[in-house]
Amino acid sequence: MKFITNKYIVYLLIFVVFVQFFVVKDYENFVDNNVRSTIESIEYKLDSAKETVGELQKFKEKNCEEMMLPLQKIVALNPMINSISFVRDGAYYCSSIAGKKVSSAVLPKREIHIHEKNYLTGMPSFSYYHQYNDDHGVQFYMKGISVDLGDSPVGHLSLSNKEYVISKNNVFSVYVPNEKQTHKSEKYDFVILLDYNAELSIKNYLISHVLTIVIVLLLIMLIKVLSFKLSLLDIELIRLKKAIKNNKIVPFIQPIVDANENIIGGEVLARWITSSGEVIPPLSFIPKIEKFGLINAMTKSLLNQLKVYVNEHQVHGLKVSVNFTESCLYDEEMYELCKELSGHFILILEFTESMEFADKNKIISYMEKFRKIGVQFSLDDYGTGYSSLKYLNYYQFDVIKIDKSFIDDIETNQHSIKIIENIILLANNLDIQLVAEGVENHRQKKILNDLNISAQQGFYYFKPMPLDNFHSIMRD
Repeated sequence: MKFITNKYIVYLLIFVVFVQFFVVKDYENFVDNNVRSTIESIEYKLDSAKETVGELQKFKEKNCEEMMLPLQKIVALNPMINSISFVRDGAYYCSSIAGKKVSSAVLPKREIHIHEKNYLTGMPSFSYYHQYNDDHGVQFYMKGISVDLGDSPVGHLSLSNKEYVISKNNVFSVYVPNEKQTHKSEKYDFVILLDYNAELSIKNYLISHVLTIVIVLLLIMLIKVLSFKLSLLDIELIRLKKAIKNNKIVPFIQPIVDANENIIGGEVLARWITSSGEVIPPLSFIPKIEKFGLINAMTKSLLNQLKVYVNEHQVHGLKVSVNFTESCLYDEEMYELCKELSGHFILILEFTESMEFADKNKIISYMEKFRKIGVQFSLDDYGTGYSSLKYLNYYQFDVIKIDKSFIDDIETNQHSIKIIENIILLANNLDIQLVAEGVENHRQKKILNDLNISAQQGFYYFKPMPLDNFHSIMRD
């Protein structure tokens, strides 16, 4: 419970950090970018006016009549400019609209000028003033500025020169510091005031990020599914480790008989016995044992349980085979177990033909090491792989177990009989013992006996059974 609690605290902290450093930052950028786009739009309009300053400088000493036509031409060609007025000797001198009949209003003191009432329109005006020197300058009355203002995705926007404010529909007001969020232009002397609307802003943020949100949610779902699967794997791994540690995966034995149906040995097969007594077959857990790399641990557990059994029961003379892997062969602890077990019975270590050995010379060396303590080796599932002859040539097995697939249709398929006859011939020439697996009826038994394969194993004789049951049969 403590681990689970700590895990969720960590998840919560990760979520808080994610929200703080990604979502909050991204949202702040969203708000700032929306305001910044308005600033850039207004700067672009002012840039179009500023670009004509150099061109107009040559007219600053000319009389108004000479100025009028060029000023009107510039206004006509520039959709951002409403009109242009020249300032000379500290007073308005000439306007592109009214000529010399210019207002006697006070000259602008700022680069960005906001006037409550334009003398021509009677409406608030916004202008850009460029001063050539103390006595000369040019003033551009801009149009369309208020279009950029008003309601935005993050709140209501207005423009100020920190003296007055103009907003949508040319609404004029006096600037009040610290009333709203202020965003400054880096190029001109104005600021955009944001009357922040949290509900509207968050709503538009979510709408603008809907695709990202969908992708993130899908990723979260995918991570959740993967996490759930990994959790299941973790649970399965823990269950298997616990089962091995507590000897819940136990050795069953399927007896092997001779031509007279006398038990001459058996094959050790793993079975998982649950706490409720249910017997789980190997196909349900052996693949997981292999996937989790627990084969060595399970094999060691089975050998230890065999050790306990043989210390309590007499099994001398029997041939008992145990499934082995290459890594098991290199395990020193398993070598010691095999050494002890081989003193009680003839221990045969089985390798499946489909198992590709990594190091031929190393395998041969270790097989020789085990042979010195009386261990024999068997090649299981013979004939089903792709390297049968190579294995027989390299590793000198003592026993070949003919795969069940050949025994299944031995009654009807002449090819199976021919293959088995060739296996018999090969085994006799190499002095290798044969065991037929998967014998299930009397007819199969008779055919195999006729072929002089006396060592047989299958449900026709016995099913895999617990060690105590095997002991009872042997005693009887």
